[in-house]
Amino acid sequence: MFAFRKSNTHPVTPIIKTLPSKASTTYKLGDALVLSGGVLEKATGGTKPEYICACNYVAPATDMEPIAVYLISPGSEWDTTFSAAATSVSEGAVVTINTDAAQVTASTTGGVAKILKKHGTGASGEGVTVTFVEPAASE
Repeated sequence: MFAFRKSNTHPVTPIIKTLPSKASTTYKLGDALVLSGGVLEKATGGTKPEYICACNYVAPATDMEPIAVYLISPGSEWDTTFSAAATSVSEGAVVTINTDAAQVTASTTGGVAKILKKHGTGASGEGVTVTFVEPAASE
């Protein structure tokens, strides 16, 4: 789960918006999300998230409710955990988002989460503070 730590550019907490949910999707507090095709999708791998889920919600197949999300602003820092051992990954590296949309991986290929601080050695399940960046351009 991604949890807001602080903003380096705005001395306030994240802005909360309500946006359309996707049919038959389970959202959990702290999931990384992106607006795609007019609905919220989980942001995983090298997809830079735009929002962090602010609630738990299981969207039905029809009549979905909009859900509350935190807007990710430039300069904001988020706490989460490593989904796998990242002991060989240094602070400053840019890693991907895990398939659960709630943690970061140790993979640096196509990463979007820049490691600002490892809270421990980087073992699986240990804490990490990240900021979200654009993926590196392909060569």
